Amino acid sequence: MNFTNNQPIIIGIDHGYGNCKTRNCCFRSGVASYDKEPTFKENLLVYDDKYYLVGEEHKEFLSDKMADSDYYILTLAAVAKELNIRHITSAKVHIAAGLPLTWVSEQKEAFKAYLMQNERAEFIFRNISYHIEITGIDIFPQGFSAIADRLREFKGVNMLADIGNGTMNVMYINECRPLEKKCFTEKYGTN
Repeated sequence: MNFTNNQPIIIGIDHGYGNCKTRNCCFRSGVASYDKEPTFKENLLVYDDKYYLVGEEHKEFLSDKMADSDYYILTLAAVAKELNIRHITSAKVHIAAGLPLTWVSEQKEAFKAYLMQNERAEFIFRNISYHIEITGIDIFPQGFSAIADRLREFKGVNMLADIGNGTMNVMYINECRPLEKKCFTEKYGTN
């Protein structure tokens, strides 16, 4: 393979119900699947002999993000968008993804396996061919990354609210420590 170097590129992906977000991109989380090439193909992803239009609409709420192939396809699109910004089409990548706060302990390993279902992937996105090797995946609680490096600043009682399209995650922080028993995820999103 013709990788740019031997070091993996870390790509953070927030697999939201409304939007899929990376460091540099934000696009709707809807995925439409076709057996034949569709007429309109601005955000067309071709993978495993199937055609996917990415970003046509928002994703419906499912408490199990692994119930269909949509979040895997969204992952490929997110990786392609980040690689495109770097002007590369072949790379080793390490994915850092999130799950709603209270789902992490139960779904972390399953979501990791779901995203790692293929160590290597070749696909076309927006008429550009990509080849990636997934070297690893880390799963984190959504929203926590916004404050993880500043926890020492959170004296007293604080709350972190991550309000998404499908869920709202709330984390209580008391004297610089997240209180797991007081964290909750609700289907309160803005959609």
